[in-house]
Amino acid sequence: MTWKDRYEELHKKNQRLEIEFELFRSLVENSLDLIYRTDIGGVITYISPSVFRMSGYTVEEAIGMNMAQEVYRFPEEREKFLEQLREEGHVEDFEAQLKRKDGSSWWASTNARFYKDADGNILGVEGITRDISSLKETNQALHESETLFRLAFHISPDSVNLNRISDGMYIKINQGFTEMTGYTPEDIRDKTSIEIKIWDDIRDRERLIKGLKKTGYVKNLEARFIKKNGETLVGLMSARRLSLHGEDVLLSITRDISDLKQAQEIMIQSEKMLSVGGLSAGMAHEINNPLAGMVQNSEMILRRLTDTKLPSNKKTAEELGLNMDAIKTYMEKRDILKMAHSVKQSGGRIANIVENMLSFARSEDNRESSYSIPEILDRTIELAKTDFDLKKQYDFRKINIIRTYEKGLPLISCEPNKLQQVFLNILNNGAYAMQQADTENPTFILKISFDTESQKLCIEMEDNGPGMDGGVEKRIFEPFFTTKPVGVGTGLGLSVSYFIITENHRGEIKVDSEKGKGCKFIIHLPRLKTPPQ
Repeated sequence: MTWKDRYEELHKKNQRLEIEFELFRSLVENSLDLIYRTDIGGVITYISPSVFRMSGYTVEEAIGMNMAQEVYRFPEEREKFLEQLREEGHVEDFEAQLKRKDGSSWWASTNARFYKDADGNILGVEGITRDISSLKETNQALHESETLFRLAFHISPDSVNLNRISDGMYIKINQGFTEMTGYTPEDIRDKTSIEIKIWDDIRDRERLIKGLKKTGYVKNLEARFIKKNGETLVGLMSARRLSLHGEDVLLSITRDISDLKQAQEIMIQSEKMLSVGGLSAGMAHEINNPLAGMVQNSEMILRRLTDTKLPSNKKTAEELGLNMDAIKTYMEKRDILKMAHSVKQSGGRIANIVENMLSFARSEDNRESSYSIPEILDRTIELAKTDFDLKKQYDFRKINIIRTYEKGLPLISCEPNKLQQVFLNILNNGAYAMQQADTENPTFILKISFDTESQKLCIEMEDNGPGMDGGVEKRIFEPFFTTKPVGVGTGLGLSVSYFIITENHRGEIKVDSEKGKGCKFIIHLPRLKTPPQ
């Protein structure tokens, strides 16, 4: 090879090197990442222009800075970086906080290694650093969001559950779900809501699915659910489709509104009772007028047929050629007088019934008055005796009533019509129970006494019916709890009675009963009503 050929070859090689160097320089200067070198003491000897964008320092300012003292936010992280570098010979994705010129921090991820001379001696560190501040912020926000979701999921008093859309399997439930339904995470593992039979009416689930398909979410779906123990509850559910780890899931939040629904039903029932009361009052007033005429005329008939000494009777009989004694004898032999007396007695009985209806339906004023409890109870018994019909299949008039009223009982500050409602509920329930059990010689024992020390009146209403077991006794005052068949009882009578005694009269009511040994209701009423503390 001639000298000229060798020169041309070297020239071409230099040209290639210049091109490659220019390319390398362009890549380094235009790189979004930061490329740097430090000496063995950690002083920056080279750094790419991207340092200004990342940290605010110019290249000239950055060269000569000490990494541990001036660049790292926490010097101990630099030591961890060097320790890993010495142990493994290289570092990948080492995350640390670095300082900007203005004093703020930024997150960096670095890949680095030692660079050496021809003899293998370590000269320093070279590496590439990437700004991951945005990624860290995103991850932090995601972490915080997941933490908040996890916190809300677990501490929410409402029932929260996640189900897979594909097969309906439960993924996760919170403590609220367990407290509301009784089902634990172990109970629902690898099961669907259909398999554990949580829906009382499958049509509610179909409404949920239909709403999700239409809009992807459902708000305020009211449905009935079945607890693990077989009881039912009313829940208000909201649900939404979500994507979790690439999988479509259903997030459901359900609130138990059973107590709210019961309260609404009680309010509705109260409104119905007010309406019935108003209707009863109106009917009673309408009955009173013809009733008064019937009673008055029956008295006049008896007087004109039986009073042989009444001048007008004698005069009219003589004018017609009749004898008053003979007329009276005829009436007696044909039981006409007996029938007339029966009409009069029935009229009087109807008058008492009407008076009781008016008393029961009459609205109370806010003035506090005192009343005789024995009188209220006696009036209630008379009202109960008129409450016979074929649907109830019992006649209260056939029940023995034993009264034991203490003498000299004081008047009690109360609302008589509401107390009458309480007494009537207890009497009707007892009569029904005794009739259903075919109780021999059905009897009510009614006792009223007064405790001078506590200044409370004690009313005991005891029957000799079938009684009740402990489970029923504990729930007897719960709204909507009833042992009667559907259509016979609403389960509201005793719960309303409990409210009337405890809230309206600041008293107490309890039940004492054993299976097969009858049932006794005990009511304590303070002599004077006192406002709640």
